[in-house]
Amino acid sequence: MMMKNLFIPFLSLFNTPKSVQGVLALSVILFLLRLVYVSFGPVDLSPDEAHYWEWSRYLDWSYYSKPPITAWLNYVSTSIFGHTHLGVRFFSCMAISILGFLAFLMARQVAGKQAGWIAFVLIHLTPLFAAGGLMMTPDIPSLTFWALALYVLMQIDFTAEKLPLKLFVFLGVVVGLAGLSKYTAAIFYPLLGVYLLMNKERRVWLLKPHVYIAGLVSLVMQLPVFYWNFTHDFVGFQHVLGQNAATSRYFGWKSLSNFLEGQAGVLTPITFILLLCAWVSIGFMLYKGKHKKDLNSALEVLWLFSFPLFMAFLLKSTTAKVQPNWPVMSIFPGFVILAIWVAMKGKVVKGIFAFGMFLSLLITIIAHDTFIVRDVLKFVGSDIEIPFKKDPLKPALGWRGLGQAVSALAESQVGDDYYVLTTRYQTASSMSFYMKGHPRVLYVNLGHRRQNQYDYWPWPDDIDKKPVIYVRENGTIELQVLKAFKGCAELGQVVSRRETIVMRRAHVYACFGYEGIERIKADSY
Repeated sequence: MMMKNLFIPFLSLFNTPKSVQGVLALSVILFLLRLVYVSFGPVDLSPDEAHYWEWSRYLDWSYYSKPPITAWLNYVSTSIFGHTHLGVRFFSCMAISILGFLAFLMARQVAGKQAGWIAFVLIHLTPLFAAGGLMMTPDIPSLTFWALALYVLMQIDFTAEKLPLKLFVFLGVVVGLAGLSKYTAAIFYPLLGVYLLMNKERRVWLLKPHVYIAGLVSLVMQLPVFYWNFTHDFVGFQHVLGQNAATSRYFGWKSLSNFLEGQAGVLTPITFILLLCAWVSIGFMLYKGKHKKDLNSALEVLWLFSFPLFMAFLLKSTTAKVQPNWPVMSIFPGFVILAIWVAMKGKVVKGIFAFGMFLSLLITIIAHDTFIVRDVLKFVGSDIEIPFKKDPLKPALGWRGLGQAVSALAESQVGDDYYVLTTRYQTASSMSFYMKGHPRVLYVNLGHRRQNQYDYWPWPDDIDKKPVIYVRENGTIELQVLKAFKGCAELGQVVSRRETIVMRRAHVYACFGYEGIERIKADSY
């Protein structure tokens, strides 16, 4: 009897529709293929990925710019698979498969399996998710828990007289996990409040404890973040406020156009235009009440948690810089909306969508290795050259070779027992990951960069007893660094190449007799 109960969850899979089983099986296959790609593919960790990996070596309740879950997940995966690309990106590969599966279930719930498959294809072919989603950043766990929270919310029938309290506790836990991944998850409850206010039958639940219990659970789960910020002068919150502050550097039409161009880039132009059309069309349909009444609530969840949130980022882009990935929590439910809309339309819209997905597939393939374009141009005999500085993957290329070159040079001159010093957190994190043995890397802010996590980690006491390898990508050693040691000698310049293209270069110095340097915490957050 015990064995039978143990296998009930597994056996229940065979009672689900074949389309769901098929999507689940395909999701697992894609997950495994992505694991192979990140293990052997040419794309290095981006500096931010390496920085979040560095956090996992110094576990804490929270960190300077983000809550702790990304670091905690990195700690788990690297403990199993080592400090490797697979170790860092294991959970990001898993997350994309989960997101595709959830998108299928959401769209299928509202408009049938055709809409579900369209949503699944959108997630797995659009560059923002298919390529960008491989990178293990806080967006990955945050979006996964956010999507799960929306799926749970879609299952709640607020027209019922009674609802199980445990469902809201679970919702609170999921939203809490999203909040432990990224601060922007806090917008969930204000949007939930608006959703309940939109319908008089749902409004009554604002007078009951269920929603507030969910919010309380989520809030309690943020105690690690509050504690860390309390003991660090609330720098995490200051960082968020600093990012959201308006600045004259980014104001008006230029920054707005940059935002729109960024969205067209990560979603592809056709998909982005269709998404805007779907938002407007579905929004008008909901306003007119032309959709099936029993499915209105699920569709309203998707629309409310996507379009208004996207518009908030669009408005923000007129006063501050907005990175292309920031609206991703609105894009995911937006893609489910798009899938539902396309499924409802005729051959013309479906044909345009299919062409858009074909372009997305091509761009996604290229995004997995941009040197494919160079190889094709060479194969057809073209003289066109693509400068590396214009390569969209530039931030995630060349670090592996640079770290190996710096390691080889340092080991040949001073042995393998040393510290590494840089003045850029990007260089520091990447050298820490790619140099042999993952050495302790130190970072010093010379006063002209905003704060980062390295500013809050103490330096080792024996730094004066070991050689320090100073790595500088641009230019020669700074006077402040030179004065911090009894002596420094340039070991040489190293480069990282692929084929004939120089991707990275750096000057390497060996410094001895550390005497002290002022570690400035800039006012910029």
